[in-house]
Amino acid sequence: MHPYARTFRCPNCNEMISEDAKQCRFCSMIIDPGVAEVIAGRQEKVNQAYSDASYLRRTAVAMYVFLAVSNFFTLAYWGFLITFWLGLFLVVRWQMKFSELLTNDPDYGRAQNSKNISLVLLLGGLPLGILTNPFLPDVLELWPIGHR
Repeated sequence: MHPYARTFRCPNCNEMISEDAKQCRFCSMIIDPGVAEVIAGRQEKVNQAYSDASYLRRTAVAMYVFLAVSNFFTLAYWGFLITFWLGLFLVVRWQMKFSELLTNDPDYGRAQNSKNISLVLLLGGLPLGILTNPFLPDVLELWPIGHR
């Protein structure tokens, strides 16, 4: 048993029901407890995939906010760098945890889309971050003269 009530979609009518239900309250289909536990576990993983994709999307947006603020406050560029690397870590983590999940839940499809959009935003932010790097003139100044 789990310390909290888990839910899943009824295989017959696709409405959300409790894992503890003996039958669907919407269509009256009898629910096997073993099947309910497996489906509820899968639904829990879908919910986690959706939640993680939401964090990933927020990280990608925060990266652009830090990048914009770094035009006024140089210290914010460190926030851009941290959120960029954190975002890449979260994309890889999401892919490893949830890419093999087999479900037809529409939330999982939205989570995949959110992950993909976040990846595009992160990769698009890399060249912008390099071009707007406030430390770029200092780095180029340190570069040996023979390599310019």
